[in-house]
Amino acid sequence: MDTLVSIIVPIYNIEEYLEKCLISIQNQTYENIEVLMVNDGSQDASSQIMQKFSSADKRFKILEKENGGLSDARNFGILHAAGQYFSFIDGDDYIESTMIEVMLRKAMEENAEIVVCDMLYSYPDNRTVFATGGEFVKTCFQENHDLVLINNSTCNKLYHRNLFDNTLFIKDLWYEDLAIIPILLAKAKCVCKVEEAFYIYVQRSGSIVHSANKKIFDIYKGIEFVRKYLEQYHLDIAIINKLYIIHALDLTTLRIRDFDDKKIRVEYLRENILLLNQHYPSWSKDELVKRSSFKKKIIYTLLKMRMYHLVLFVYGRKGN
Repeated sequence: MDTLVSIIVPIYNIEEYLEKCLISIQNQTYENIEVLMVNDGSQDASSQIMQKFSSADKRFKILEKENGGLSDARNFGILHAAGQYFSFIDGDDYIESTMIEVMLRKAMEENAEIVVCDMLYSYPDNRTVFATGGEFVKTCFQENHDLVLINNSTCNKLYHRNLFDNTLFIKDLWYEDLAIIPILLAKAKCVCKVEEAFYIYVQRSGSIVHSANKKIFDIYKGIEFVRKYLEQYHLDIAIINKLYIIHALDLTTLRIRDFDDKKIRVEYLRENILLLNQHYPSWSKDELVKRSSFKKKIIYTLLKMRMYHLVLFVYGRKGN
């Protein structure tokens, strides 16, 4: 294989993590790569770390831009990428040494436009938790609509560059992956999976996961963006309802439960159910809800009844 792979690394004030990330990319067993380090206006020592790698390894290139956020940095990298395939690695994460080699080989063998791998979530206490990239071998949206429900991380996938023709990440949107990854999966004529946890997703303090911010409800904008795409190309939009259950109902409730500020959890649960009722009024009758665990059925019933304090109690987190 001599195909060039562009690895796009958005970087913003992550000096503590960046060197480990870049070393893991430098140590890839597949060497025909260009590493586009997109400096998204960093004010810390990230710039010096990037300079060290670009000076020592001609494959590493620094792209400078004003701060615009993760999606804007990824798009900037795409516009400057020369590779036939793209990989996106967040600058505070890292990857296993054979990731690009194995995933590119699979892409070439199967003529796949997307190759997916599993992930490991790495926590500050040294715990790691496995996260599947999906339960499939080779498929496409036309054969399996549930494909768009797999782990929507941008970073555990290798993409053919053609998928980004007329499709870029949405700037200033939280959960930007949810807005774009289902669309790329729907566009791809062939999606393959490798059964390896190549991507290590570092769970660091200061993440938006535990932040109380109304932009948590951008989740609805992301899902609606996917709906519009499917409608535009006359694809089956019924799968959208499952996205509402998985992301807007289940995952958003869990995120609110884990807010550091206990006082506003009930307020956010109330607003989320109001939004869910607007976008998917019959959510409580969905098959995913009916097939959920006993505990989740209790929680969903309490949410429908607007008994938000009891929801938090059942989850083991009492609201104030």
